[in-house]
Amino acid sequence: MANKFVFPDLHGCIETLRYTFEKVVCPEINDIIYFTGDFINKGPDSKGVLDYIFYLIEAGYKIQAVRGNHEQLLLNAINDKTTFQDFALKGGLDTLESFHVDTVDDIPERYIEFINALPFYIELDDFFIVHAGFNYLSSDLFNDWDSMLHIRDFVVKPEKTNYKTIIHGHYATPLQDILYHVIERKEYRINIDNGCVYTHREGMGNLFVLNLKDLSYFIQPCLDNHNYEHSVNKRRYYKNKG
Repeated sequence: MANKFVFPDLHGCIETLRYTFEKVVCPEINDIIYFTGDFINKGPDSKGVLDYIFYLIEAGYKIQAVRGNHEQLLLNAINDKTTFQDFALKGGLDTLESFHVDTVDDIPERYIEFINALPFYIELDDFFIVHAGFNYLSSDLFNDWDSMLHIRDFVVKPEKTNYKTIIHGHYATPLQDILYHVIERKEYRINIDNGCVYTHREGMGNLFVLNLKDLSYFIQPCLDNHNYEHSVNKRRYYKNKG
C-alpha cells in the first residue's frame, strides 16, 4: 500500500523542502504526495519551490496540491490591480524578488496556469485535504471557497464531512499542539502547519510532514537562510511609501 505524505505551507522555503523530500521523507515513485497550499510569499524563494514541484511532477512523482490563500492573493493581484497592495504586504514582494520581476504580470504564464488549476480541496477515503478548513455553519460548505482559504476558528461537525479527518494548514501552530491532534484525533481535524518560515517564533520553524497511511510523521527544522524581520521591514517600507 502506497504512502500518502502531506506537506504543509512552504512559503518559499526551498532548501527545507528539497532536503526533507530527498533526505528525510524519501518517497518512492508510487507514493502520493499532497501539499496544503501556500507555496509562495514570505520566504526566500517562492519560484524555487514551484520549480521543485515541477521537477517532481516531471520526474514521475504523484503530486497533488490544493490552493492556499497566498496563491489566491497572487491571482487576485493579476485579475484586479487594486488588490496588488494586499498581495505585496502579505509577502508578495518576496515572491516577486524570487522571480526577479517588478510586477505580477511579469511572472511566467507556466506558474500562473499551475496555480490557477489548483483545487480548493481534495477528498480521500478517510480524509479531506484543504488549505484552511471548512465553514461547518455554511449551508454549502463545499462551495464556500473563501472559508477553505481563510477560516481559522471552526468546530468540525463530522457528519457533514462523512466523519473524515480534515488535514489542513494556513495558520502556524506550535509543535506540541500538532502532535496532540495527531496522537489524540479527537476533533476530526489536524493542522500540520508548524510555521516553517517562522524560525523566530518559539515552538515553530519546522516542516511537519504527515503520512496518512499510519499517521507517522517527520519533523525537519527550517534550513533556509531567511531574514524574516528584514522581509517584514521591507513590507512596512512599501506600505509607508505607498
